[in-house]
Amino acid sequence: MKITFVGTSHGVPAADRFCSCIMLESGGALYFIDAGAPVIDSIHRYGRNINDLRAVFTTHVHSDHTVGLLHLTGLMHWYYKESSADIYVAEEEHIETIRRWSRTADGGELDGERIRFHVPVEGAVYEDENIKVEYIKTKHLKNSYAILVTEGSKRVLFSGDLSWKLLENDVPTQIREELDAFVCEMAHFGVDLIAPYLAECRARRVIFTHVFPVEKYADIEALRGKYPFEILTPADGDSYEI
Repeated sequence: MKITFVGTSHGVPAADRFCSCIMLESGGALYFIDAGAPVIDSIHRYGRNINDLRAVFTTHVHSDHTVGLLHLTGLMHWYYKESSADIYVAEEEHIETIRRWSRTADGGELDGERIRFHVPVEGAVYEDENIKVEYIKTKHLKNSYAILVTEGSKRVLFSGDLSWKLLENDVPTQIREELDAFVCEMAHFGVDLIAPYLAECRARRVIFTHVFPVEKYADIEALRGKYPFEILTPADGDSYEI
């Protein structure tokens, strides 16, 4: 599994950072976790093919995690007519908004056979010959999720956005299981609040993204060497083989 951090910013983009968007590659297919960056542009920018896209999994409906879906589905509808994908959006109302947008902007209904929307529920939601995807409920919003991706024996947990200052104690319990990587947001709490959970974490790598304010990077840097796992802080465009 190859993970490329297309967007690493928090709720507001920066000169050098798109909002949350992560591209996964497995078995020659493409998958995205969140779509806060221009997904279709990113597929081209990284030399990939839209027809290799299988699915987009969004963690919740905040625009910094979903805004790229409008452009993606619109172009799939009227231009990339051989493309198809499963797209997971946490609220049916937001799916209908995308459909209405297409009716007025792109000329007609989205092709439901090629552009397949789903409202995720907790548990396994997707599986193909490459990966399995499970949604894990969190308390950032009424309907918000962490996402666990399994490729063979490899397991990567994406936190999504978690509760403010971790008041709801909703760091997924799966961090206590064997993981190849834990991708953790760092916009809604500080290093001091995530530290007790890191002490229990059994991931080989912890990758911090969605960092705000940027001064928090220094706090993350100070964590290196305190835990048995590697700590990474990717910039936009950084890739890792898992």
